[in-house]
Amino acid sequence: MSEEPQRHAEAGRLAVVTPWYPSLNRPFAGSFVRTMTAAVADRFGSVGLYHPEDWRRPDDPAEAELAGRAFARLAGPATGRVPVEPRTTAEGWELTRVPAVIRTKRNYADWGRTHEEALRAVLPGGVIDADVVHGHVGTYGGWCAVRLARPGARVVVTEHAAFLDRVLDQPAALAMYDEVLERAHVFLCVGDALRRQIAGYLPHHAEKLRVLPNAVDFDARAMREEPFDGRLRRLLYVGALNERKGTAKLLRAFAALLAEDPELTLTLVGPEDAPGEAARLAGELGVAGRVELLPPVPPQAVPGLLHRHDLLVHPSSWETFGMTVIEAVAAGTPVLATRCGGPEETLAGLEGTAGELIEVDEDPRVIADGYRRLRARSESGGLDLAEARSRLAARYGLPAVGAALAGVYGLDEPPAGEPAPRIGAPEPAAGSVVGAGARQ
Repeated sequence: MSEEPQRHAEAGRLAVVTPWYPSLNRPFAGSFVRTMTAAVADRFGSVGLYHPEDWRRPDDPAEAELAGRAFARLAGPATGRVPVEPRTTAEGWELTRVPAVIRTKRNYADWGRTHEEALRAVLPGGVIDADVVHGHVGTYGGWCAVRLARPGARVVVTEHAAFLDRVLDQPAALAMYDEVLERAHVFLCVGDALRRQIAGYLPHHAEKLRVLPNAVDFDARAMREEPFDGRLRRLLYVGALNERKGTAKLLRAFAALLAEDPELTLTLVGPEDAPGEAARLAGELGVAGRVELLPPVPPQAVPGLLHRHDLLVHPSSWETFGMTVIEAVAAGTPVLATRCGGPEETLAGLEGTAGELIEVDEDPRVIADGYRRLRARSESGGLDLAEARSRLAARYGLPAVGAALAGVYGLDEPPAGEPAPRIGAPEPAAGSVVGAGARQ
């Protein structure tokens, strides 16, 4: 896109393209996309959501052929295709969901092109007709946005993916990402660690990368009503249960802490990459009776979980943002989180007020030692969750992020002298985590 679109005093239609959005088979996916859209939707006459939804093609050739035929009926050539009809969401937005049959082998460039083809087939004229087109995730929604936006539209792309290093390590996907960066008018990263990661792979686009965090609906996340006694005995983890998220290390740290205080409990909430592994490890460590395993819960249920616990533990090795950490503070629950990219940005200046940050380390004792320090500070009254919530709302609440995003969209002029819309954490210190596979 060589020409710069005109700035719009008022934009009629916003289109959002995303590979992740709540659906029947993935009801909790992409809730952050919904919240980000809500932050700015009232500035547009209409909002259209476009969701190419991954359908995994079977490995067996005969089954793959059958899946291909079914896909052609659902989103193939117009002749003989089952019509894909948009539906209206609870917010009044128009949602177009189309299946995109992808190969099980992780070929990210091929997956991006599959999303483009699936969406193009159901668009009138093969074009997204909107004043602003916002694509989420570079090789998916971003690729579709730059390929399908109508001439003159303003194209914005946001990157969230924690697995981005795997994408950019593939030459074809890296070339696709390069094209997305070249053609998008604005390219946003949800955190500075992610910005530096992308700049490490594509340094010639470093000046185009801007930081704009995810939005958090603080109005939907009330502070706890029960008084907080500071004892930190009911521990909670929310997220996928796998190696990158550090749940095995957490279980081992919990076993050590339980030996010191038998009143402790740990609740793990989320899907398991290896079903049954967490229960097996808890049994092996002798803590099964104090560990509760729960399946994933919808986003609206997370505040209630946080209110029923004393501490959120977030031991991940790499996060682009760390939404759960902010949600915990919003609910009045302190946090123990690793310096894994996102949390040290989101909690910048609030570590002593909202919780404790620890280093990423394979040794479970790092988690246990961090808990002991935080508990001592909490029991002495050293935390101020109300103050922390207020300061995070000013950074990440819908009004703050919506105003910044409106400037990105060209609806409002950005403040004079600001090279890029940016709210939230300041520049992190040199040497902070950039993520596996990143080029420095």
